[in-house]
Amino acid sequence: MSIVRAERARSGTALALGGIALDLALALLVGLIRNASGPVGERHVEGALPTVAIALAVAAPGIVALVGVVRKRAALYLAAAIACLPIAVISIAVMPIVVPAVLLVAAFLRDPRAAAEFGPLDGVIAIGFAVPVAVGVLILVTRTVPYSYTFANGHEGGDAFTRGHAVLSIALTVVDIAVVALLSGLPRGRTAVDHRQRTRARAPM
Repeated sequence: MSIVRAERARSGTALALGGIALDLALALLVGLIRNASGPVGERHVEGALPTVAIALAVAAPGIVALVGVVRKRAALYLAAAIACLPIAVISIAVMPIVVPAVLLVAAFLRDPRAAAEFGPLDGVIAIGFAVPVAVGVLILVTRTVPYSYTFANGHEGGDAFTRGHAVLSIALTVVDIAVVALLSGLPRGRTAVDHRQRTRARAPM
């Protein structure tokens, strides 16, 4: 029985690592494509910060899932998968993030520790992690400003993301990841209770 449980645990971790790798690769690809394919005027007006903000938002679920692997806290796989959903609506280019989300959900379900260790704090993390990332992305993509750019061969105009909102989005995402990483180190709900009960049971009378 212990061998079966160990195999299931390894399978869950392998799925999680696969989802993490795909998510981080997608974040890098989205950043490179946006940096290379955007209009010249838009890139001049925006600078690099909006691209960094979008790439970081895409990478955030993978980073948190990686914390889950390191901390052996499968609930973070679920938190990362939920956070992928609002990010997927940024653009068609980001839609493939659904694939890492599916892998992370499968990793959570295959981990034999997940159900036993899932406590109230894990529920808060699972739901709460997605909110600041989604808010940061929403602020970035909805608070655009019109721009006009003239270059040697013509003129360009349109809407651009602002650097200030990009900084706010980056800050929300970074703080969100840091808070989740700190909370994930706290004692786990049911496991902590069971451990205290076993400790009391072993204590001399």
